[in-house]
Amino acid sequence: MARKLPYSTGDIFAVPLRDHGYALGVVARADGKGIVLGYFFGPRAESIEGLPEVRSFDIDSAIKVCRCGDLGLIRENWPLIGRVESWDPGQWNVPDFCRDGDIRVVYDGDSLEVSREERLDPRECRRLPQDGLEGAGFVELKLTRLLAV
Repeated sequence: MARKLPYSTGDIFAVPLRDHGYALGVVARADGKGIVLGYFFGPRAESIEGLPEVRSFDIDSAIKVCRCGDLGLIRENWPLIGRVESWDPGQWNVPDFCRDGDIRVVYDGDSLEVSREERLDPRECRRLPQDGLEGAGFVELKLTRLLAV
């Protein structure tokens, strides 16, 4: 049985960056057992109050999409700050990921478990997000680097 979580799909949260400021995240999927598919957005804001009151997003402008642990959300280090307007999970796809440079990994949209793997041309694979399960701290470090000023 899935545990009662303090967040749900469609929630918007703030991710503290390691040097200063915050990025935005959206819970696109959650398996109920500690794994979240997150979409992450810039630009960097210096404070939570400085984050834009975004209620709708262009998912193509995400600077990072990944499967990650939900510890930042559970411990409230990634505070919830709102919800996506008219949340529709169908508009927040679970992308294919790339593993080992030439393997496309396809995840089930409900369980976030691997549903299929297949060889892919390495050039095409490099265009996909990297596969893996990232910890909250790693996500913070990666976003800090991506939003370096």
